[in-house]
Amino acid sequence: MTVLSEHRQIADDLVTCTRLLAHYKFIDHSGHVSARLPGTNLILIQPRELSRAALTADALLVVDLAGTVVEGDGVPPAETAIHTGVYRARPDVGAVAHGHSGDSVVYSVVDQPLLPVRHFFFEFPDGVPVHSDSTHIRSHEQGDAVAATLGAGNACLLRAHGSVVVASDIVELFMDCLDLEENARTLTTALQLGCPTVIGAEEARDLAASYARNGFRARKTWAHHQETGRLAGVL
Repeated sequence: MTVLSEHRQIADDLVTCTRLLAHYKFIDHSGHVSARLPGTNLILIQPRELSRAALTADALLVVDLAGTVVEGDGVPPAETAIHTGVYRARPDVGAVAHGHSGDSVVYSVVDQPLLPVRHFFFEFPDGVPVHSDSTHIRSHEQGDAVAATLGAGNACLLRAHGSVVVASDIVELFMDCLDLEENARTLTTALQLGCPTVIGAEEARDLAASYARNGFRARKTWAHHQETGRLAGVL
């Protein structure tokens, strides 16, 4: 039995997440999603050349935390170091997404932090951190530096480049990617209308208690968008 076949549900969820994020333009011809295989130092990630919209579970690669392919045919994405750097630094992370959506990345090139204006974005009262390296993240050292910018949080921006979102599993990761972009769109509109009222530290503490993660919202979001994707022919 192969590593991939032993973790088929994670592989299927990774494909669903990737296809949906491509449909919603969080990723496009580039960008990628990965998942840690429980109890191992291995991850699933797609081959570099394959269309994100056409990804299948059988095409996924099994890669170690040094970025070496241990199972599957193909070459990993050029920026696999983003993923491996995060997994090495954060044992709590089970899934990582790197996207290029303009909704959030615009806040990496202006003197305006991506602050929380939607209540689900309360975890960033000081704004989403921005990693200063605008080049492609290809080396172990660069991956470690991204992980340092991310810190204990679940998202950071790469200057003039894109975003990195992490979560405990794929279902939560998908929701967090949508939340990042929705908050960015709301903030952009609010800034056009005037001075937005952002969520401060005290309100964030109240929301943390009110919004305690029990998995329900993530599962509800996942189920809704799976059905949306099926109806649209994405899945």
